[in-house]
Amino acid sequence: MMDKPKVESIEGLSPSISIEQKTTSRNPRSTVGTVTEIYDYLRVLYARVGTPYSPVTGLPIEAQTVSNMVDRIMKLEDGQKIILLAPIAKEKKGEFQTEFQKIRKDGFQRVKVDGNFYTIDKVPKLEKNFKHDIDIVIDRLISGSIDPVRLADSIETALQYSGSLLIVEFADNQITNEKKN
Repeated sequence: MMDKPKVESIEGLSPSISIEQKTTSRNPRSTVGTVTEIYDYLRVLYARVGTPYSPVTGLPIEAQTVSNMVDRIMKLEDGQKIILLAPIAKEKKGEFQTEFQKIRKDGFQRVKVDGNFYTIDKVPKLEKNFKHDIDIVIDRLISGSIDPVRLADSIETALQYSGSLLIVEFADNQITNEKKN
């Protein structure tokens, strides 16, 4: 901090920031924006003003209510097998033994680990130094015969476990042909 000037008032000047010309940070990539913390405010501003788009579909990403999700799933073509998944780990390292114990304790029967479906008792031991994707199988349904109340409950459960994320996966024969290792 520099000392304030010994002046009562100055008019007609734009607000400015003064910093000393010395390295206050050990990071060589520090800038005036990071040192003065203006960068944090700019990030928040651009995040609120901007519209995020999906890199896969190119459509805007918008928050949806549970009823919107139920309506979209109910509109699916009859006879399609779908799996509702709650992602709990995406590209994270670890063995996840405590997470699997909690999932088992909470009454879930199946999980999807690194792209393969397992019953909770047959999940292989995971390498703690490798990144893993883990999803809880919340419900397995066939479109056309879905109870909307059950679907809404399943969606709410998935959102609760995953921190507001839901994956609806279309299953060809994954419901019956699970990996048994």
